[in-house]
Amino acid sequence: MNKYKLIEEKYIDEVASKCKVYTHIKTGARVLTLENNDDNKAFGIGFRTPPVRGNGVCHIVEHCVLSGSRKFKTKEPFMDLIKSSLQTFLNAMTFPDKTIYPVSSRNEKDFYNLMDVYLDAVFHPAIYEEEKIFLQEGWHYELKDKDDDLKYNGVVYNEMKGVYSSSENIVSDAMVFALHEDSSYGVDSGGDPKLIPSLSYQEFKDYHKKYYHPSNSYIYLYGNQNMEEALDFIDKNYLQDFDKAEINSEIILNDEIKETKDVEITFSASKEEMKDKIDYLSKGWTLGYADSKMDVFMRDFLAELLIEAQGGPLRKAILDAGLAEDVYSETSSSLTLDLSIVLKNTDADKKDEFLKVLKDTLEKLVEEGIDKDLLEATLNKFEFIFREGGGTQKAIIYYIRALNSWLYDQSPLDALYYNDVLEVVKKKLDDGFVENYIKEKLIDNEYSVNLLARPELNKNDKEEEVLRKELEDLKSKMSEEEIDEIVKKSRDLEDYQNAEDSKENKDTIPSLDLSDIDEKVTRYPVEEDKIGDVIYLKSNQETNGIVYTSLSHDISFIEKEEMETMSLLLSLIGLIDTENYTYEELNNEIYKATGGISFNPAVYVDAKDKEKYVLRMNIKMKSTADKFGRGLEIIDEIMKRSILDSKKRVRELLNILKSRIESTMLQNGHQFIISILKSYYSRVADIQSHVGGLNYYKFMRDFVENFEDEWEDFEKEAEKIYEKLFVRDNLIISTAGNLADLDRLKPELEKYIKSLEVKNIKPATYEFKRENKNEGLYTTSNVVYVSKGYDLEDLGLKYRGDLTVLANILNSSFLHNEIRAKGGAYGGGISIGRSGDMATYSYRDPNLKNTVKVYDSIGNFVENLKMEDEDLKNFIIGSMNSFDPLLSPEQIGDINLSRFITGLTIEDLEKSKKEALETNLERLNTYGKFFDEAMKKNYLAAFGSESIIRDGADLFKEIKSIK
Repeated sequence: MNKYKLIEEKYIDEVASKCKVYTHIKTGARVLTLENNDDNKAFGIGFRTPPVRGNGVCHIVEHCVLSGSRKFKTKEPFMDLIKSSLQTFLNAMTFPDKTIYPVSSRNEKDFYNLMDVYLDAVFHPAIYEEEKIFLQEGWHYELKDKDDDLKYNGVVYNEMKGVYSSSENIVSDAMVFALHEDSSYGVDSGGDPKLIPSLSYQEFKDYHKKYYHPSNSYIYLYGNQNMEEALDFIDKNYLQDFDKAEINSEIILNDEIKETKDVEITFSASKEEMKDKIDYLSKGWTLGYADSKMDVFMRDFLAELLIEAQGGPLRKAILDAGLAEDVYSETSSSLTLDLSIVLKNTDADKKDEFLKVLKDTLEKLVEEGIDKDLLEATLNKFEFIFREGGGTQKAIIYYIRALNSWLYDQSPLDALYYNDVLEVVKKKLDDGFVENYIKEKLIDNEYSVNLLARPELNKNDKEEEVLRKELEDLKSKMSEEEIDEIVKKSRDLEDYQNAEDSKENKDTIPSLDLSDIDEKVTRYPVEEDKIGDVIYLKSNQETNGIVYTSLSHDISFIEKEEMETMSLLLSLIGLIDTENYTYEELNNEIYKATGGISFNPAVYVDAKDKEKYVLRMNIKMKSTADKFGRGLEIIDEIMKRSILDSKKRVRELLNILKSRIESTMLQNGHQFIISILKSYYSRVADIQSHVGGLNYYKFMRDFVENFEDEWEDFEKEAEKIYEKLFVRDNLIISTAGNLADLDRLKPELEKYIKSLEVKNIKPATYEFKRENKNEGLYTTSNVVYVSKGYDLEDLGLKYRGDLTVLANILNSSFLHNEIRAKGGAYGGGISIGRSGDMATYSYRDPNLKNTVKVYDSIGNFVENLKMEDEDLKNFIIGSMNSFDPLLSPEQIGDINLSRFITGLTIEDLEKSKKEALETNLERLNTYGKFFDEAMKKNYLAAFGSESIIRDGADLFKEIKSIK
């Protein structure tokens, strides 16, 4: 350890770790270690990377450095690790002012392999020798034949076109850019698609050379590992090769705005969307800087207290005034602490009314004081968030959290402990501290922006047409030689993408051996107890004092025509008035006693027979053991005394829920399109569509549009369902936490059980008929999400563990290469479930017809699949986490509940894992005909750009707006 200087050392309860901060003596590299008993070991290296202009150079460098390096010679070591590692996290992320490369694994040998590949990637990438990496990941002119239209293509280019398709993203970016004009935060670090093609290969290389140096690095180690050995490895293999350098990675800040700025922008909308009020209004402030720990906490606290909480005063005032259908907050992840309130689906002409309501509400809060119950509830909510630490990926979350102070020349430990700030705020609650903070940081703060955004009819299409003409004009001015050069570069790039890595290069990628793999699957201890006739499952887990509870009620009696109403009802209860509480008071009671209560429908499929399934309602609660009883009392209040005729409140919530679903459609378009496709051929997926998918969205949308006409019928139907939902029949209770705590909960649970009726329920029967709908659903977007698939079991192929290996092969080689590397989509893949349901997907995809062709060729690829034994071994190893994923304590409770209901045993999982470990090519080849037959069934669905979908009109039976 004589290569490192210890700067600071402290045990921090909040992260349950011995924390040490070092400086690497020779280079000045900053190092943070968190030593604890977690067997999930993590490593991260990050760099301060301020963007200079919005050409996406930070983002493109992030993608490109993982495409080959000095020691690891394949085209994409990142994908090689995805397909061959036991990694529990493997990614890279571009933020407004930093780029980070975190990995984690529970296997020590694998962990060192990951760390080695990532360190070599960032310090010695192949980007200097191979321009095609930049062309593939960043942008390039595409012209496969000289008579083709000239186009731009590239993974980041298309990814950002997808980002810029979302009106929410556009509004968020516009606010940040207006608050920080002429600064590092005044441009998009991800890249503006209009500016990405202005980035030259030389500028790209220069950026890496300047910022990717140990002297500008932030290195992180976490978990139960020998930190001295790990640090010695990093020094000997990487850091010792460098000398300290003076690197100017200063974040340029703008002068503070002295007078509130007004900004107007537009975003694209279809003719269907233009009929509705879909404007945005927003007010944003810069509250301070991240070097103040109190300001960091208070910015996030105010966002929750005033806007996100159901009883948040700003949210309530805006909804009560009928100013918008949805209200939410935005906060920055940068040196500047920005907070904005956003009104979605509003009327931009109501800007003055919005600003007046905002001002009046804040002034009233300062003058009269904030509800003490709301303050207590919000603080308690934060305590739960901190106590949970980030769930499954807490090792990575702690790294990002540490950088919130570390990147700005503060101690990384400052951002890891929080009890000190919580205690200060708690003590000051009665002193008007929060009210005075609101006056200073919001009311009297002129460092702010008022923003309005209006829809512009087909703006995306107009801009695409302008771009098409620009490229057409550019091509017309090119000489024959210049055109031939672009054609040559396009073909050379395709040849590069098609070329197999040589065995010599493949051998440079470190890998595990099959002997390193445990054939067993992790057994999560669960004790099966009983309270009367009710099953009580207890998962003994270290949860930092939290008890995770699921009260799983059988609701299989719900008829198919009742499903959407039932699902909406479960989203409403807990957010509407009850007999004893207004919804604001109920929100406070929930969060004073718990970390949250939710009501969700869930479909469980029998592990042995997919035609057997059950619809259940899971009431989930997180609490401490001492507040558990109070939490159950609140659930009882919600279950028995909710007031469903709260017409105004239901309308508010309906608009918000619809808005949130629409927001997630584009953000998670691949999951959305898979759920649509599967509903064509899977009974269970069809049910899921009615309780949370496309059919549920259509129901919500129609209800919003015809609210007055449909209200009375909905209220009657909801009352009828509400009266019969909470039954004792087949109740299963599952908890995760300290076993001693779980045993102490039994008397409280007994009271809950006794309050329920036994109704001798009879499951409803659901009629289902497979239907090849082949829908093209368009919305305002520049890209599409495409899915094709079928039920393999229906074709005679029952699930075996080696299908999971085959999915890995398809995901990380064939589909990745064809859809992402060559096609320019941000992602593409395939899912194969234990029930035989198979679905392909693409994400932020500029193609439709070519992507469908790729899907149709899967069968041929599988039938003719050949590879070396070493390659197959790596694919097998990369599939292992599918059988034994990293889980948080809460997820362990959920998994134990799910396995109990479905009958899926550890032995079943170990059998599948053994089948995967014994994968052989000859058997995989026999699966090709099933995939070929599945694609010939031609079950297809696509979602996204209207122009791309209409260009492929012959693929669909119906093309229609998602609206």
